[in-house]
Amino acid sequence: MLRKKTQSEANNDKILISVKEACELTGLSEKTMRSLMNENCFMVRIGRRTLIDKKKFQKWIDRQS
Repeated sequence: MLRKKTQSEANNDKILISVKEACELTGLSEKTMRSLMNENCFMVRIGRRTLIDKKKFQKWIDRQS
């Protein structure tokens, strides 16, 4: 029997995440997240959407600590 994935399991499968999802994961505000995206190289633009490359974002977080 197939079961539906929870929100956190679905996020683990994604390569790109939205700004809102990144804010929920980190606890940062959207304004702070967008500032970080502009200063660093983990932002991806697809059409009008601004997304975050999850692997690059994780590497950036790891370098900060």
